[in-house]
Amino acid sequence: MLAPLLSAQMAQTAPLQLTLKDSIALALKQNIDVQVANINLAISQQDRKITRSALLPQASFSATDEVERYNLQALIGVPFPGLPKNIGPFQAMYIGPRFFTPVFDLSLLRKYQASGHRLEASKEDEKSMREETVLLTTAQYLALLRAEASVKAAESRVQLAESLAKQAHDLLTSGVASNIDVSRAEVRVLAEKQALIDAQSEIESNTVALRRILNMPDSQKVEFLDSDTFSQTPLFDLPNPVTTALSQRPELLALYQRQEAAKDERKAATAESLPKLSFKGGWNEQGRTPQTIYPGYDYQVSFNVPIFTGGRLSAERKSASLAEQKLHQQLLDARNRVEEQVRDGLVELQASRSDVDLGQQRLQLANQEVELARGRFAAGVTDNIEVTTAQDELAQANDVEIKALYRYNIARANLARAAGVIEQVYLQQ
Repeated sequence: MLAPLLSAQMAQTAPLQLTLKDSIALALKQNIDVQVANINLAISQQDRKITRSALLPQASFSATDEVERYNLQALIGVPFPGLPKNIGPFQAMYIGPRFFTPVFDLSLLRKYQASGHRLEASKEDEKSMREETVLLTTAQYLALLRAEASVKAAESRVQLAESLAKQAHDLLTSGVASNIDVSRAEVRVLAEKQALIDAQSEIESNTVALRRILNMPDSQKVEFLDSDTFSQTPLFDLPNPVTTALSQRPELLALYQRQEAAKDERKAATAESLPKLSFKGGWNEQGRTPQTIYPGYDYQVSFNVPIFTGGRLSAERKSASLAEQKLHQQLLDARNRVEEQVRDGLVELQASRSDVDLGQQRLQLANQEVELARGRFAAGVTDNIEVTTAQDELAQANDVEIKALYRYNIARANLARAAGVIEQVYLQQ
């Protein structure tokens, strides 16, 4: 009995381990913005059903029991001798179904078609929010990996500074170094430890931000993996990103669907001037009392042609046409912006790739500089000013390399988002 309880407690306290891919999948499931987008999509689906219902037959069941009494003198307007002042009460009962159906109403059909395009636009909006969430999660995850890389680099520099401080003490004992050399080395140790504390605080703040994106409870322990992949620079293999973006970006597809909806709304406004044909009626039981009820029915065919509406129909047509023109211009502007984003993303990705190569070369040279300065100091050729200068260069080289790697990974994510393929790139990797 004790072993299962212990294993259950360990399972409860074990942290949830998340890779970048796992984090993206969790964000798409739990992120509040994505959930709101799903709700908006569900609302659009219900709006389409409401619009469709206007095209379908309507039926209802009614039951009324009326009791009426009249003031005869007030009803006729003049008194009549011999007639009573009041008549009634009269009771009438009506029980039965009623129905209504439009036979021909083109405006309703156009509105239903417009609702279909609006539903498709909502689907694209939901996809756009998913892509924004993927980009946000990826950027925050990369920021966390960047902070972890900074901590590792800072820990390595602390170890190096402590080793150099010990070397300075040893050389002071042997008479090669001076007290100022020891002081410089000890100050450098403190400076590197302070940099390590700052880097560790960055991990905490980035972890909190990532947990908020993932909408995770505070009680859930989590451990983020993939720290080794930060130094990798995977390629972005897409033959024609501009063409892909113009055909797949959900924002463009949503605007296109809204433009099509505006066209149908304009056609619906035009169809308001056409004749409308409808049919309604009912069957019921009629009588003054339940004992005297007999069947009855009524049917009515309505044919309606608008003649004068005070300019309303003309204004509605013009308004719908202007709305269509506005969406057309918005779509053109959005296409231009998307193309610009992709081309800028390609330039940034290429530049950041070169930045990574230069940063790695600089770091390699900085490590060599530290070793050479350390050897010169140990040989008594110079004091440890060269050593501390080399340590400064090493710290800067570490920062440059980490920033370059972060820049490249962010540029790759931004380009994938600009091309409209970020979800498939990061969920299928």
